[in-house]
Amino acid sequence: MSNSREKPLEPTAAVPHFSRSYQRLGRVNLRVLDGPDRGKEFHVDLSDRRLITAGRDAVNDIVLTDTHVSGNHFQIAVTPRGLLLRDLDSTNGVHVGDVRVREVWLTAQTVFRAGQSTFRLLGTDDVQVALPAIDRFDELYGRSAAMRELFSTLERLATRGDRLRVLIGGETGTGKELVARALHNRSSRQAGPFVVQDCTSIPRELAEGLLFGHCKGAFTGAVGDRPGSFEEADGGTIFLDEIGELPLDLQAKLLRVIQEGEVVRVGERNPRKVDVRVLCATHRDLRAMVAEGRFRQDLFFRIADVRVEVPGLREREDDAVLLAELFLRRCAGAGEPRRLSPSARAALQAHAWPGNVRELKSVIERAHVMADGPEITADDLSLAPEVSARRAVAHDGLLLLPHDRAVDEFERLYFTSLLAQHPTKAKAARAAEMSGEGLRQALKRLQIRG
Repeated sequence: MSNSREKPLEPTAAVPHFSRSYQRLGRVNLRVLDGPDRGKEFHVDLSDRRLITAGRDAVNDIVLTDTHVSGNHFQIAVTPRGLLLRDLDSTNGVHVGDVRVREVWLTAQTVFRAGQSTFRLLGTDDVQVALPAIDRFDELYGRSAAMRELFSTLERLATRGDRLRVLIGGETGTGKELVARALHNRSSRQAGPFVVQDCTSIPRELAEGLLFGHCKGAFTGAVGDRPGSFEEADGGTIFLDEIGELPLDLQAKLLRVIQEGEVVRVGERNPRKVDVRVLCATHRDLRAMVAEGRFRQDLFFRIADVRVEVPGLREREDDAVLLAELFLRRCAGAGEPRRLSPSARAALQAHAWPGNVRELKSVIERAHVMADGPEITADDLSLAPEVSARRAVAHDGLLLLPHDRAVDEFERLYFTSLLAQHPTKAKAARAAEMSGEGLRQALKRLQIRG
């Protein structure tokens, strides 16, 4: 995100000192009132997560023994508005009183039922978090409390935990690859290679060879020996982006590489030793995929010694303006950068940023080209107020609309947000689990230009 001429937005020390602290939600406390786990209490720490999942599978934060509870039964989302309880398409549902609910806001002492178990939210505990006096960590920028807390976590993982495997979560466009690069660049492996493998772009028939290598004649087109990504990363770090897209058969082979520290090229029998730190990222809920049998439970635990969550841009206070100014300076190069008008600043702060930092970068680069004067205005940003209006309808009044109109409004919101979150239509189609032609036809039917 930067070139060598850029300077930090404010003085940055090699080892951050702490200038202040802030208070945030630190723990959610839940008690089982009735059912097989009656009397058990769960106190879930929120230092590395914004979603709490519950079910029978061992990957959940709350693991239950009730056989009437699904593998991945419900989740509690930590949002700025409070705690939101959601049913995860479970077999027996989530009930508050006699009503089966899809989602409901939790308040202190709320009682709800899942399977044959009854739960009460006992309350929450706040924590004071010390914040480093920096606004940059490697190529990550931010002054918000959420980002400064992330910087502090990354500093510890880079300098003291560089043997740990890290699972990086967060919405599309938040900068998960930048987190992985920062962990590599600040670690003892910084002199070694940093190899990126996007699991969404691997052709299935070539995937094993790309990851683990192949020998000459191993398959049609294998005209010579070729090392795979793991061998190329030997002595350094490999970053597996969107690990949830990896097919199950390759997940088993990846597990062996991580466990044994060796790879076997396609067409060979003898293993080759590799010394690689594995960092993975995903925007999917891998725990739900484990419950559905689409991701291996043993692999999940192997790649997630530590989990970090990159906050969405809408959760980062005024960072949208800070980043916009940074992108404007880059667009200007050696020249004088354009300024943001008060209306532009207000528009940046009000926008929901479904595509996060990636969307912001695209908006600013377009505005830099299209603006006429030295100042960027709200009109230059073209943040499509009609999209914001549709988002408001979807969030606040969708259920009040007639059925046909509600479906149309939801689809327009869904596909508009989908395109904003993904750099290409091919990736958008994969994220929606649609064919490319299916996506094209949907956009045409809804008259969405993408």
